Amino acid sequence: MLPPVALRAETDLGAIRHNVRTLAALRRDAVMGVVKANAYGHGAVPVSRVLLAEGVTWLAVATLPEAIALRDAGIEARTLVLAAPLPDFLPAYERHGLDAVVASPEGAEAVIARTPSVRVHVKVDTGMHRLGVAPGEAAETVRRLTAAGVEVVALWTHLATADAADPSFAFLQVRRFDGVLRDLGADAPPLVHVANGPAHVRLPPVTSRPALTRLGGVLYGMASDPSMAPAMTDLRAAMRLIARVVHLQTVAPGESVSYGRTWVAERPTRIATLAVGYADGIPRSLSNRGEVGIAGRRAAIVGRVCMDMTMVSLGDPGGWGGSVEVGAEAVVFGPGGPSIEEAAASAGTFAYTLPTGLTARVHRVLREG
Repeated sequence: MLPPVALRAETDLGAIRHNVRTLAALRRDAVMGVVKANAYGHGAVPVSRVLLAEGVTWLAVATLPEAIALRDAGIEARTLVLAAPLPDFLPAYERHGLDAVVASPEGAEAVIARTPSVRVHVKVDTGMHRLGVAPGEAAETVRRLTAAGVEVVALWTHLATADAADPSFAFLQVRRFDGVLRDLGADAPPLVHVANGPAHVRLPPVTSRPALTRLGGVLYGMASDPSMAPAMTDLRAAMRLIARVVHLQTVAPGESVSYGRTWVAERPTRIATLAVGYADGIPRSLSNRGEVGIAGRRAAIVGRVCMDMTMVSLGDPGGWGGSVEVGAEAVVFGPGGPSIEEAAASAGTFAYTLPTGLTARVHRVLREG
């Protein structure tokens, strides 16, 4: 039985199970399940357990506290922390058995000096210009680590345009990465990881070497760009956000809804107030732009999204909206409402920001299918 809440986010673990099976069947590469940002808002611990039960052998998170939280939950799988560690963080990697990223020659020296027993993945900056060793310094960095007795598990990079309509820059990045591997020759680490989720579902194989594929948003059925849609048809959305109707009224022509009088009724209109607002994580930019699913139909958001409430139009009081009652459920995004991609587009953002932006006061529910 649900507690007395009027807003909940449902994570469908069955959908994630389906997605990882579907994605794993596409390639031979071993899967690294990316569960950063609380598994993109879906729940890092339960999602990690599903992935591991499905044969995923690696996990990845963004920060050291995220990794420690997995360890505290009893999850001991190989886990890569994607951020470059500050030198004083390295002993915690050693204590918790975590893999670290080396993203600069200076980072390599910090590992050698402080924690040479920590396993590392050397990241090459092939064009993202966020983290990574320059291609011209990468081979020497790997050799320096190896000579000092540090286990270099993998060489990796991150593709900037794998989800773009024109992925040509991603292929240039792959060529730059291959150049580093040629420079290394027999000194190359045993593993590489280049492909992310978008590359996995829509690009040809980017390496013939033993590889990990980092799967993030696609595990949760989310497309990071509209160009990915054709490759996503076999994947299932893993979250929906449901808000209940807490108030109903009919507003007369000329009356306005919410702050600023940004929406004014042209005719008698049935208005439902939903128990969700920007303090719950839905973008205020959905004001007068977004929709929700309610009673099997779409209802437009009218007026400004408030901190705690959002109003939607049910249309003519004598129409279908007249049957909606207080307590009815509205789907803000996910099955039964606009897709997460539709909702994000209405808000002027992209899909990942919605589940990762949900706040602590949103009640979470796990379900299977």
